[in-house]
Amino acid sequence: MASPSAPCRECDRGSYRCDGCRQLFCEHHFSEHRQYLTQQFDNLTTEYSDLQKILALPPSYQSLTENTELIDKINQWEIDIIRQVKEIAEATREKIRHRSDTIATERFGPEFQQLTEELQQRQRTNHLYELDIEQLTTKLNNFKLQVEESLLTTAEIRTIPIDWTKYIQIVMKQNRVQRNQRNIHIDRLLTIKPRISLDVRGADWHVLGTTSSSNSIFLHYQHTRKNKRLSVVNVNGQQKQIPWYEDQSIWDSCWSSFLNKFIILADNRLYTYDNNIVTSDSMQLIEAVKPKRDKMEFLRCICSDETIFITYDERNSSIDEYNMSHWTVVHRYENIVKQNEIIVGIAMSEINSNLIGITVLDDKQHWHFELRDRSMLLISSIQLDKSEFNRRIISLSNSSMNWLIVHTGTIFFTILDETAQTKRMIECAEPIDLATYFAPQNCLVVLTQKSKLKFFDL
Repeated sequence: MASPSAPCRECDRGSYRCDGCRQLFCEHHFSEHRQYLTQQFDNLTTEYSDLQKILALPPSYQSLTENTELIDKINQWEIDIIRQVKEIAEATREKIRHRSDTIATERFGPEFQQLTEELQQRQRTNHLYELDIEQLTTKLNNFKLQVEESLLTTAEIRTIPIDWTKYIQIVMKQNRVQRNQRNIHIDRLLTIKPRISLDVRGADWHVLGTTSSSNSIFLHYQHTRKNKRLSVVNVNGQQKQIPWYEDQSIWDSCWSSFLNKFIILADNRLYTYDNNIVTSDSMQLIEAVKPKRDKMEFLRCICSDETIFITYDERNSSIDEYNMSHWTVVHRYENIVKQNEIIVGIAMSEINSNLIGITVLDDKQHWHFELRDRSMLLISSIQLDKSEFNRRIISLSNSSMNWLIVHTGTIFFTILDETAQTKRMIECAEPIDLATYFAPQNCLVVLTQKSKLKFFDL
């Protein structure tokens, strides 16, 4: 782990270099440094043991129902809506039971086994470096967040009075926002070189889908008149081409943690794609999802929990809300924007899944951003700029820079805070067209106008 070198950083005596952090120490301070690393790893294993106990004995349905506010709202809602909704209320309780009963075996068993094996390997080899501990800590914290959210210990019941299309939903409390915060150095886009740069020339236009948080991949669609190429790309830049249908062009894709699959939105069809299946069954057409009128075409999609929102390529855009459990229409939001406006970009907040951001273009090529809640109630609006080129939107894991507006064809991004009250411009090293974001790795992937796919660690 160490080798003799120059003076110790703590004193002037003979020194050793730590192969992990590359810092210099004398023999005494090097021993202290090793003890410090051992203590860090011990803390990590303690956190791991706590998580192991949760997975071994997750909160029972009975303990969850001791939170009277959670169940009383369901019961009161039953009384207000009378007998017709009792079946829905019981179905919601069953969902809590199921998530509690299956968390250790079905939802997180394989991932927890992988984390177990990795920690055991580190313990056997006894090679403890700062980078290893940092990576394991990040992985453990991300996993803990997924488990905590699945346990429903911080859940609440959200009801909407006598709206027969919405029924009842389980949503996470607002306090999880702080746990999702990350330090994001977006200014590095101008000063650092990308970790990876891929040449993707040859397409007339591209689509970069939202990333999967579970396996760190996204879908990249490249469109030409003669060829339509669809690929899976991971956070390390590795690509795998997958079959696609020549009669449909892809306009958007997003990751569904509920289905554990990608959603692919084409001209007038919606597909799911399972990257874990190697047969033709990996791609499935969802026949229940269709445009509301003939000759209409889809444009954008986002999803969260069991819900997916779909927009259309038309002025005076409407938004369709589907429940992915049965692929039924929950609500159609009409007249979301003005008659002369179209919704071009839509994204769900990375830090608060109750917030949705949209970019809107009018017939005079003026752009603005709208912040809405999940019932499409307008919360705030902020002007952007005037341009004939797209203004797409992605969400980052930081409240002060939550919404990242991609200015296609320029070297600029616009950054908005969580509530869309403040904005500022961010400069990039070269003109860009699209972007997507790996939240767990804090990695922004941008597609430049020179058809380079570049990965920046922020």
